[in-house]
Amino acid sequence: MKKEILIVVDYQIDFVNGTLANPAAAALETGIAEKVRAYRREGKPVIFTKDTHPEDYLETREGRFLPVPHCIRGSEGWGLYGALAEYEQGVPDSVMIAEKATFGAPGLPAAVRLLCGGEPERIELCGVVTDICVISNAIVLHSEFLNAEIVVDGKLCAAMTPENHERALDVLRGMGYTVL
Repeated sequence: MKKEILIVVDYQIDFVNGTLANPAAAALETGIAEKVRAYRREGKPVIFTKDTHPEDYLETREGRFLPVPHCIRGSEGWGLYGALAEYEQGVPDSVMIAEKATFGAPGLPAAVRLLCGGEPERIELCGVVTDICVISNAIVLHSEFLNAEIVVDGKLCAAMTPENHERALDVLRGMGYTVL
């Protein structure tokens, strides 16, 4: 069996209908939930990344760049959105939640190796924000897994504008990633 894994990037309340609300992100809930269920039915692992910031977020480098407090640890907006919130209640086997303090998650490759039992052959990403967090994590994963196919499901990603979303997908295609 091919070693495959799904990464759901930052599909959290603050990015959907919270402090950084995006109607395009809200429209992804059903599709992302269905994709997660499909991976689980096939016995494939899933990782949810969670953007995670401290109370003093505005004093950080990222906070000065993006001065909107969001995904503050323990806040309502920090939680996974909608149907995906169930995965925070007693995380099942082969599912992991990986907190990250900035755009890309440096610990993500270790989590992928752990859930895949070694090197993955295919890594699929979906989630938000296409032009910041999704693209950053695709690059982090490619940097570690040079022979894995990195797939981004563009239909299940959203940026703050459609133009930024399409530009990010173009950059990913230009870097040799598979964009669905």
